[in-house]
Formats: sequence, structure tokens, C-alpha cells
Amino acid sequence: MAIKVAMIGAGSVVFSKNLTGDILGYPEFKDATFSYMDIDAERLEVGANLCRKVGKALDANPTINATQDRREAVRDADFVINMVQIGGFDSTLVDFEIPRKYGLGFTIADTTGPGGFFRALRTYPMLKGLVEDMTELCPKAVLLNYSNPMSMNMQTITRSSDIQAVGLCHSVQGTFNQLMGYLGENPDDMTFICAGINHMAFYLKMEKNGVDLYPRLFEAMNDSKVYNTNKVRFEMMKRFGYFVTESSEHNAEYSPYFIPHGATEIEKFSVPMDEYLRRCDGIVDEFERMKIFSKSDEPMHVHKSHEYGSTIIHSIVTGKPSVVYGNMPNRGAISNLPPDAIAEVPTLVDRAGLQFTTVGALPPQLVGYMNPHITQHELFIRAAQEGRRDHVYQAAMFDPLTSATMSPDKIVEMCDELIAAHGFLKDGGYLPDLDAKKTLVPTSGKTFNPPTPQELRASWDAAQKEGHDDDLTDWKVFGPFHDSNGTISTAFVPGGIDETALAEGKLPDTAKAVSANKKGIVDLRRALGGERNKVAYAYAEIDSIHQRETVLNYMSDDGVKIWLNGKPVHEKDVLNRHDGEASVFLKDGVNRLLVKVTCEDGGNWALRVAVPKANF
Repeated sequence: MAIKVAMIGAGSVVFSKNLTGDILGYPEFKDATFSYMDIDAERLEVGANLCRKVGKALDANPTINATQDRREAVRDADFVINMVQIGGFDSTLVDFEIPRKYGLGFTIADTTGPGGFFRALRTYPMLKGLVEDMTELCPKAVLLNYSNPMSMNMQTITRSSDIQAVGLCHSVQGTFNQLMGYLGENPDDMTFICAGINHMAFYLKMEKNGVDLYPRLFEAMNDSKVYNTNKVRFEMMKRFGYFVTESSEHNAEYSPYFIPHGATEIEKFSVPMDEYLRRCDGIVDEFERMKIFSKSDEPMHVHKSHEYGSTIIHSIVTGKPSVVYGNMPNRGAISNLPPDAIAEVPTLVDRAGLQFTTVGALPPQLVGYMNPHITQHELFIRAAQEGRRDHVYQAAMFDPLTSATMSPDKIVEMCDELIAAHGFLKDGGYLPDLDAKKTLVPTSGKTFNPPTPQELRASWDAAQKEGHDDDLTDWKVFGPFHDSNGTISTAFVPGGIDETALAEGKLPDTAKAVSANKKGIVDLRRALGGERNKVAYAYAEIDSIHQRETVLNYMSDDGVKIWLNGKPVHEKDVLNRHDGEASVFLKDGVNRLLVKVTCEDGGNWALRVAVPKANF
């Protein structure tokens, strides 16, 4: 079927590649037209080249166009996918570093609070312009929004146009798969209902053959290995009675219960402060790898993602119905949330488009958790549309984390400094004019000089501690095994060892549990001993909330061979300590990692492995 899909912000190269692969995976869309648009010419070229490789891998024949002209991209489109982040890393640094001066710290800062609504304010002019272009050039197209902050961006879209649009996030399906992993159940055999607002939706029902699964989940929480993977969310379930969709690192900053209580509580609940900035550093490295790969002859391996976008497109075009979780205006779907709030509930999709199902009333404690954020969403859109600076102050005052950390005077001063740093679009900055309407609410009365990118980067570098949040810490090791030939290499396989079985997690009874030190290093010499020319195996498990491509970073002393989920992914046969990386694909749930490490002499013998957290 001839459809045209426009991807706005296609310089998000991994995401655009995955969505393209999902769409081309349907036989009906093998000849689809894709129009990739980005303002960054280099990223646009890399994204388009990767998507051409996707088409070749799937034996499809898509028409692929790349343009920096948004109007040209959306002209006559059937579907428009938005994945834009306005301002990039420099603006994200502003959102972290200015609040840091006032004692306010974040983990992700892309959903709510000052980081969320300043990101939304930066995005507002672009999104408003996008839906105006669509109204003129493709009025019947469906807009699929993937950009955060989801709820506030959807307020911009739905309050600025009549374009049919839905906001999409993978936290509902991804987290449910994770929960079923805790219980040892196949998610496809379960029934669940989830509802709320984006990143703060809760599983209202989880059943197997009509039997409630929550008692089993509460029991599983008593296992420290389970609890420690999701401390914040399990603590919330313990208090509220329901499990929330988005990750612990996100939800730690949505409430006053964790971060405002100091370093002890932050450490107790493993809250990763500044996590998003570390991820941004990783994204830069990831792009450099993708740039090289896009120009190579190396074939593309395409994996179906958990994103709902291709399912929606298929159901609308073919009429084959599906149910997804979408973000749209509530309009009664949840009876005790405001009708114009952006809700996230089960959504029916067919040829008629997207229709919310009716959930009814949420438990009051869950509404209480969401309401301060719904208020922020409403104040954001009024600030943007009416040009009111006072609504920005008020949005920050209703943020639970901000109000638990700062006085009203400091909140106003911080917001004024953030406004000055981002600047108004009319003056060469990013924000809509927030001084268009004067009110009696006073400003801080202070003036600020916008920080330079160099100053912000220096502030971030100074704030970083030597941390190893991405390191794998829990291992099982066994050995040492010696080569009777008096030499050692990664090719040496000890007698009686079946490496294929080991790589599948079938370990010998002699495997010894060890923990990495604070720097993420496993000291094999201390754990296993042994003389010269020896080899050992180390096994760990990586729990991924959703399937994703990522990079495994390691340090090995000496040679190393690595298997993931039963397949070799990397080998370097050297006789010295070295650092390296391997591009890998993580499936959702538990991934089995086996590492073989050699040692020629009796000196240091160690390994360290780090896997970046998912970039939601």
C-alpha cells in the first residue's frame, strides 16, 4: 500500500531506524515512502543512510527522501512522526545546572518540574508550527508524537490544532514485561489494565486466568534481588498499593519522598542523580558509532521494537483493529481526572482512527499523586499561549520536588534565570514570549547573563563524581584453568568445559558468587587465585526493560572473549590490560552474559563490564 511517512527529527538516528524497520516489517508497506527531516545535515544524512540499510535488510523497496525543509517533508504525508528535542545537550545542561545552583537536583528532568516544562516551552514554537504546516499540507494525516515531555507536548498539539494526534511511550508495555519477568510468567498469557498520565500511569489490574497477580508481586518484592532492581517503584507500590509504569530513576523526581531528604535517602533508594546528563554523553558516542556503520558495507540486523507506531499505522491503513496505550485528551476516559488533561489509557485503533476506551475512576491515592503534575501541564500551556511568565513560576511551585526543596522567592528567581538562559524565540532564543501579558505577580526583579556552553559544561564536569552506575556488580566466577602447553589464549578451552552451555547460563556447581568493587572491578586473582597461564569464566545477567541496541564497555586484564545470550559477540586475544567495547542487542528481560578472561603471568587478573541504562 502506498503510504507516506514523514519523520521529524530523524537525526535521532537509532530511533528513526527502529521505527522504519517496524513499518517496513509489514508486507503491505514494503514500497512506502519515507521523508526524513532534521535541521542537522550530518545527522540527517546518517539517519537516512541507516534507513536505506534497513530497507535492504528487509528486502523492501522504500522511497527514501531526506530534507531540511519541514514543509516539504510533511506535504501529502499520511503519517507524521515527531521525535524532536529542541535545544539539544546545551539546553539540557541549562535545565540541570541552573537549578543546581539553587540546591535543586534531578535524575532525568524530561517529564515534569522545571526541566520538563522548560523543555516543553522550548518545543512549543516548533510543535505549533508543525501542526500549522500539517493543517495546510496534510490535514488528514495522523501525528504520532514520541517527544518528551509527552503530556505537555500533547497539550501543545491538541490546543493548537484539530490534527488527529496521539502521544506514544513504551513504558506501559516495557514495564509489564519486566513485572512478568519477576514472576516468571509469559506476558502474552496475562491480562492487564493500566491508566493515568504519561510516566505516572498505574497497573490497575494484572491477572492470570482471572487470578490477581498483585499478591505474588508483593511477595516477589521481599526478595532483595528483585527489590533492588526497582527500589523507588517498589517503595511506591508498598505505600500506594499499585505499581507505576515509568522507571525508578524517573519517579524519584516526581514526588517529595526521596531526593529532598538528602544523601542518605538518595543512596538508600539508589537514586541516580544527573542520570540523563550521563546518558546524553553516551548518545554522543552512540552517534559516532552509527556514523561509521552507516557508511560501511556491514549488513544491518533488524529487530522488531516494542514501539506502538507501526501497529497504529497498520491498523489505520488496513482496518485491522489493535489496542495500544496512547496519550490524548482525557474527555471522560478517566472519570476523576479533568476532561482536558492528557491521559494515558487503553486505546482502540482501526480505520476510523484512535479512540480511548473508558476506564472509570482511579483510586484516590493515585489521583493525588498525578494532580500536581496535571496542574503543571495546564499552567504550561497557558503560559505558552497567553505569554504569562507568572504561570511558569506557579508551575514550578506546584512541582512536588521543587516545592519541597526551595522557597517561593528562590523558585521565582530560578525561573527568571532559566528564562534568561534559554531566551525568547523573537530574540534568537527558544521560548515563546512569556512577557506578552503583564500581571500583578512580581518577578524576582533580577537580571541575568545567559551562561555560555563552556561554563555549563564546566559546572557539569565539576558536579560529577567518580561513579560506576552502569557497571555490572553481581557475578558468578569459576576457575582457574591452566593450559598444559604453558601458554594461554582466548582460544584455549579447558577439558570438560562446554562453553555453549556456559553461555546459556548452565553453570557448574563450583561457580562462586562475587561482587565488583566500588569501581566496578571484579578481582579474579583475589577470587580464584592460581598461577601463570590461566583462564576463568565470569557470568552475569543484564535485565533490560525493553529490547534495544547498546554498547557493552569493558576492561579486561588480560585477553577476553564475550558471549551474550549464547552467542559470541567480541574477542580480543592480548596479553595486557585493555579497555574495549562491543555493539550488542539486548532482548527484553534477562540477558545472559559470559566473559572469559586470560592471564599469562601471576600479576593482575580482573574485569569490569558496564552497560548503559536504557535511554527512555
